[in-house]
Formats: sequence, C-alpha cells, structure tokens
Amino acid sequence: MNKFALTSWMCLLGFSSMLALRLEPCELAGQLYILDVPKVELPLWLCIADFESRFNTHVIGRANSDGSRDYGLFQISDRYWCAPPEKTAYHAFNECNVNCTELLSDNITSAVRCARLIKKQQGWTAWSVYAEFCNGTLTDADKCFQQTTEAATTEPILQIETTTFDPEID
Repeated sequence: MNKFALTSWMCLLGFSSMLALRLEPCELAGQLYILDVPKVELPLWLCIADFESRFNTHVIGRANSDGSRDYGLFQISDRYWCAPPEKTAYHAFNECNVNCTELLSDNITSAVRCARLIKKQQGWTAWSVYAEFCNGTLTDADKCFQQTTEAATTEPILQIETTTFDPEID
C-alpha cells in the first residue's frame, strides 16, 4: 500500500471515529420505544447494547475465529445476519437483508429491526453477553420515561449571576 493510500485510510478511520455516536442509556431506551420495542424488553436491550458496544453505533468487532465480524450497537454478525462490505472466505447468509454498514448508522432503525429478528429466531441467547451479564436483575428502564420533580418546578435550571456596570470601578 502506498503512503498516500495509507495516510488517507488512517485519516478516514480517525474522522469516522469522531462521527461515532455514543448513546446514553435513556436516549437509547427512548429510541427503542419509538421503534416499537416493548417497555418490558428495554432493560435487556440496554444491557446487550452496553456489553456489546458500550452504546456506540459505529463499532466493528474484531474478527471472530471464522473470520466473520460483528457490527454496530448490537454487534450483529456478518456471517448470518448482514451482508459484509467486502467479499469473504465464508458464506454470508444475510438473514436481515441489510448491508452491515447500515448497522453502523446513527439512525438505529436497521440495527433494531435486525436485532429483533435475531431475537425472534434465536432468543436472547443469540448474544454471548446475555447469559453472563443480562440474565438477572437489570436496571429498570421506566426511570427513563418519568419526569423528575426538578424538571416540573418553575425555578431555572441554570442560575446566572448578574452584575451591574459601575464606571467608577477601574
């Protein structure tokens, strides 16, 4: 690879990481709910997103033992669920009928649609993190949908100290 191509590739990698979106848990819960994920499932989806990608939409996992890679918020495998961006040595099934690069978008619609298909076909155990981290007591996502009493008050959230200008003071 020549120096120009290598430099360009490194710049692109650096630039794309600056564009990566790291969602806050409640922000993700709200987006999942808007995409018709039942509230009762939200804690599990949040747990999976946390342990698979740390809530980052643009994560591409290291190569698995068969050479496949996992993409996006829910680390969806290009071996079975999405079409890899490049030709692979293994057969890619693309069950979600989506390009893997679409799973890296800040618009999480394709990732959620695909993840829900995976859950429907294989259950929660399709994610390796489920058994160890997500199959127990989880944080309740309802807190993401409750208004706090502080937000309902009329007091300003930010108080700014004001001063008057005195021309006599130097």
